[in-house]
Amino acid sequence: MSNKINIEQLDTNNVFFKDATLVIKKDAIVNNIKSIKKTTGSKIIAVVKENGYGLGLANLYNIIKDQDIFMYGVTSLCEAIALRKEGCKTDILMLTAAVDSDELLELVSYDVVIALGNKKQIPELKKIYEQTGNKPRVHIKIDSGMGRYGFNVDDIPDFNEYKDFLSIEGCFSHLAGGKNYKKTVEKQVQIFKQALDKIRETGVDTGICHISNSSATMTFGALGFDAVRVGSAILGKVAVKSDLEVSVWLESKVLSIYNRKKGEHIGYGGEAVLKRDSSLAIVRVGTGCGVALMQRGPMDNTLIGGVKGVIKRLLSVPFMSVQINGKSYHVIGRTGISHLAVDVTDTDVKEGDVVKLQVNPLLIHPYAERKII
Repeated sequence: MSNKINIEQLDTNNVFFKDATLVIKKDAIVNNIKSIKKTTGSKIIAVVKENGYGLGLANLYNIIKDQDIFMYGVTSLCEAIALRKEGCKTDILMLTAAVDSDELLELVSYDVVIALGNKKQIPELKKIYEQTGNKPRVHIKIDSGMGRYGFNVDDIPDFNEYKDFLSIEGCFSHLAGGKNYKKTVEKQVQIFKQALDKIRETGVDTGICHISNSSATMTFGALGFDAVRVGSAILGKVAVKSDLEVSVWLESKVLSIYNRKKGEHIGYGGEAVLKRDSSLAIVRVGTGCGVALMQRGPMDNTLIGGVKGVIKRLLSVPFMSVQINGKSYHVIGRTGISHLAVDVTDTDVKEGDVVKLQVNPLLIHPYAERKII
């Protein structure tokens, strides 16, 4: 990254310097999609919400656009428009049950399939049909347990009454997960099936049906339905065991190396205490890049988990690690807003070496460079 600054072009209300690059491995993403297709035998709804899961929506779209994607999933109007601006001719599904009349009109004008999960949407969609002569395209959203959007199985409208002004092309729900994942998924699938039966009893074709998100797709496949919705799985970053390849990581470099004495306290709060004379590599990334929420294991918000976390800090057990020159090294002390320290004692690590961090790309600052390899 260049340190040269053009003072005339500097936006003094957006003064960010991120000595980090979010690296995106194109082949890994393509191979992940191929693997998901082969494993599930289902249509792929590629979810590209939140700016393509942090990769950049255009970056992700242009990597996967030739992979026979059945539909793209978004959660905002601007994402749908951005896809169209990139030349996307494929169907787009708005996963959020939008109710604002202007937003709904815009979605229809861009030929976006709308999640129909709120009775308040129906009169607005009817008005749009009367104004434009175009039937809004919808996928009916069922709330099977997530509790956010969708019709309850016990309060499903008679969609047959709306077929004159709506094009009903599919139905879907979203899995919430839980401690007993298999049992929770089975329960939600049963509720979804009950809702589909009720809709079909009125003479309405439920069209393309889908419920599997990334974790469910890699665990159970399509669960007997027509399509799977995958976002994090495309990136190879799922919370279940899989053969997918992680396709994105953060890179920085070693800024400097300092020698510290046994017993010294390191970082904010002095939480880490060195147990030996140590060499620490300073890397110019931290909470300001989104690295703060990284940890070595899954988040544990229970009381016992909190106690274990305190014990780990007292014992100077590192919460995360990084890779330098292909080897793993522990981060020492609490991560700062723009720096972290890595224990590289008795190694050949030197200033300028590349540091690789596994991250959630959604958390990475938008000013960090995105690089496709």
